[in-house]
Amino acid sequence: MAKLTKLREQLQFNKEMAGVINALKGVAASEFTRLQRERKKLDEFDAYLKNFFQITDLNNSSHSFLEESSLPSHIVLITSDGGFLGKLNVSIINTAFEQYKKNDRLTVLGKQGVRYIEEKTDQFEHFPGISDDISFEEIEKIKNYIIKQVLEKKAGRTIIIYPHFVSFAIQEVQSFQLFPCKHLFSEKLKLENDDSDTEEEKVIVEPSFKRVIEELITIWIGYVLYNIFWESKLSEWAARVIHLEGSADEVKRQGRAVRLTYFRALHENSDKNIREIFSSTMALKRTRWN
Repeated sequence: MAKLTKLREQLQFNKEMAGVINALKGVAASEFTRLQRERKKLDEFDAYLKNFFQITDLNNSSHSFLEESSLPSHIVLITSDGGFLGKLNVSIINTAFEQYKKNDRLTVLGKQGVRYIEEKTDQFEHFPGISDDISFEEIEKIKNYIIKQVLEKKAGRTIIIYPHFVSFAIQEVQSFQLFPCKHLFSEKLKLENDDSDTEEEKVIVEPSFKRVIEELITIWIGYVLYNIFWESKLSEWAARVIHLEGSADEVKRQGRAVRLTYFRALHENSDKNIREIFSSTMALKRTRWN
C-alpha cells in the first residue's frame, strides 16, 4: 500500500510539473513573438551607411580602427541570464576560448557568463546582460567601451561572440569581427562611368579624415550591436522554448513510465488481496469441515 501511495504522489507531481513547464513554454513563445514583432528593420539605413563607406576613399591613410596590430585581441561574449540556457552559454564560452590567446582582453555580458568563465580565468570585465527591451543606453555603453579599448591602445582586433538566430529551431554561436574594419571602405574611389582622376572628381573630407572615419565607424558599430543584441535575444527565447519542449516530452515519458508502474503495482496488490481472501475462505471452510 505504501508503494501505491508513493506512486500516486509521483503521478501528481508529474502532472503539476507538466503544467508548470507548459506555462513557461507559453511565456517563452509569447516573448519570442513579441520580440519578432517589435524588432525594427533598418535595411534602408544599412544601404545608406554602406554608400557612405563606398564613397570614402582611404587614400592609403591609416587608423587604429582599420589596421591590424600586435596589440592583444578583445573578445566580447554575449551570454544570457535566462533560465534553461546553460548549454548555449557554455558553447559561447568554449568558442571564445578556442580563439583566446595569452594577454587577450575578455569582456562578458551577463551574470551567467561570468559564472562559467570564472571556472577558466579571473581576468575579464563584466557588464549586465542584455535587457528584454534592448535600450539605446545599453547599446551606447557597450559601444563606447569597445571603442575606448581600441583608441587607448589597449586592444586591437575585436571580436563579438554571440548566439546567432538562424530559425526558431536553430541557434548558432557566431563570431563577428568589429576591428579592424578596413574592408568596409572602398580601396580606391571610382565615379560611375568615369575612370579619370581629375581634381573635380576628388571627394573633399572635412573637418578631417580621422574624424570622418571615427564617426562613420562609430555609427556602424551601433548598428552592428543593435542587430547582434536582437539576434541574441531572439536566440535566447527560441532556445528556451526548444529546451522546455524537450523537458515537456521528458516529463510525459516519465509520467507514462510511472503510470505503467502504478497500474502494475495496483494489479499486483489486487491479485495479492484476492489470493489472501481466497486462502482465508478456504482455510475457514476446512475449519468448519473439521
